[in-house]
Amino acid sequence: MKRFISTLTAAAVTLTITATAFAANGAFSDISDAKYDWARANIQKMASAGYINGYDDGTFKPDQNITKLECIALFARAMGSNDDANAEILKKAHDTYDDMLKSYYLQWGTDEIVYMLYKGALTKSDLDTYIKDVKDTPMKRYEAAIIITKAMGGEDDAKAETGIVLDYTDAKEIPSNAIQYVKYAGDQGIMTGMDDNKFAPLEPVLRSQMATMLARVVDKTAYQYVEGKLKSIDTEAKTITVETDKGSTDYPYTDSTVFKIQGAVTPADDMLTSVNVNITLSNGVAAVVDATSSTPDEVITGRYQGSTYSSSTTYLKLKPNGSAKTNQYQCSKDIAVTYEGSPATLKSFTVDDLMTITVEGGLVVSVTGQNKTQKISNAKITSINLDDELSITISHGDKQYNGMTYLVADTVSVRKNMLTASMSDLYPGDTIDITLEYGEVTNIIATSATRTIEGTIQSINIAAEPSMVVRTNGEDKTFVVPSSVSITRNGEDATLYDFRVGDYVKVTTESGAITKIVYSGAADSEGKISGVITSINTSYGFIKILKDGSDTPETVFCKNDSAKIITSLGAEKKMADLKVGDTVEARCTISNGAYTAKLIIVEVK
Repeated sequence: MKRFISTLTAAAVTLTITATAFAANGAFSDISDAKYDWARANIQKMASAGYINGYDDGTFKPDQNITKLECIALFARAMGSNDDANAEILKKAHDTYDDMLKSYYLQWGTDEIVYMLYKGALTKSDLDTYIKDVKDTPMKRYEAAIIITKAMGGEDDAKAETGIVLDYTDAKEIPSNAIQYVKYAGDQGIMTGMDDNKFAPLEPVLRSQMATMLARVVDKTAYQYVEGKLKSIDTEAKTITVETDKGSTDYPYTDSTVFKIQGAVTPADDMLTSVNVNITLSNGVAAVVDATSSTPDEVITGRYQGSTYSSSTTYLKLKPNGSAKTNQYQCSKDIAVTYEGSPATLKSFTVDDLMTITVEGGLVVSVTGQNKTQKISNAKITSINLDDELSITISHGDKQYNGMTYLVADTVSVRKNMLTASMSDLYPGDTIDITLEYGEVTNIIATSATRTIEGTIQSINIAAEPSMVVRTNGEDKTFVVPSSVSITRNGEDATLYDFRVGDYVKVTTESGAITKIVYSGAADSEGKISGVITSINTSYGFIKILKDGSDTPETVFCKNDSAKIITSLGAEKKMADLKVGDTVEARCTISNGAYTAKLIIVEVK
């Protein structure tokens, strides 16, 4: 997945960076001689990979010298300068170093040079050494060792070694400032010396040698590049989790992994999550993790305080909700702006308008806003948070409001069903009209519908916000159970803990909340009879049930006007629907030894 450089001049057409028809398969006409056996496979491999290419006449010119700029550019490609996954890194590198490069008058190779600078593989001092006035001169072998070490990220390790004694017969010819680099390149198996155990430090690097060294670096590093969003870092397991368009993936890292924020080295613990990152993998392990932004992706709502423009860059000022400080944010060039639901520009806003910005990669990519005072009518409450930050979530027919959560001001005014109320009097399902000031709810007018239903309890969730599922007429309905609910069981005050799944209840609901629960069954297990119906007498309104393990059936009175009859699925039945052989559970009251059913549940198989 390579993105080849296209901004080359005619002067560079015949150089190693130029893509030609012969680069596709490495079928060069001048490398068949036996003396190139040692390099042929690497030349073809690097040509096929698109790193190093031939000339328009179909030759490779293996014995021609490599220039300093060509050498650096090739190793930059080996580090991923033209990989699509590093496009954002390359863009930031240009933003950072383009002005500095103007004094070097480069006609090509700026992508590679700024990339190496951003990655820390080159410094301005290196540019003065290898580029300024000498970029088109041959790269010497000792210089190649230095560039190789820098490109592979081994400079710190190389400099840490002292007292080095090289075994080459011409070791004395190696400049003292290059000895550690030559040793590193040798230890890594990239530069192994010449005939007669010479290193030949002052000789120029040939194109055949360059192809071989490049192939060894590529094989040694096995670099792959991943662009995504950093979700988490597990410093104990030494893994990072990255989200891409293909899903989340965990990558291992080691103590030698370099973590950066916009090119600056930082400890792993200081890395920010929810930021875009570029990861360099070496043999499947993260070698470099570089956050391309110092600001996590986030959505911020606040009061608009104005905009400024500088050097074709737009900045907006926003005072986030709950903050007394005004912050400045840089806008992307293709920012999307809407005001009151319609396409707009920043000029559509006035100071103190409510504004919500989306920040990605450190830049504002979208802006939505409206007047500081806003009214939303005919919404329904989805949920209410009465904890630390009082908030309300609504549903609405207009998609710009549907699913939105709004903070509620401490001084909010609430009326419900024409009466003064409080937030605790509101329930999910209530219809509301709300007024917002700077995005906070300051006024709520609510209405609700009250009704009574009967059914069996399917589940009870006793938590910070209790809920209950009641099955009525074959349909399960879920209700929240506020703390103010009135509960009666067999005529006595009770709590949710006194109920169990299968209990038949009559509940009063207000919108999506239960405000009253009444259960009128037996207070203990003696009032429950489970078994098989052995006979039915509709005239006198009783059935006989043979309990498991009993030889004598029990008579249970169950006239239609005194007993509720339902199936285990919640469907309502009449006494005439009962059949001999049905398995039932009768919940009864006991008076003078007689069982009178309040609820009969018919098992559905």
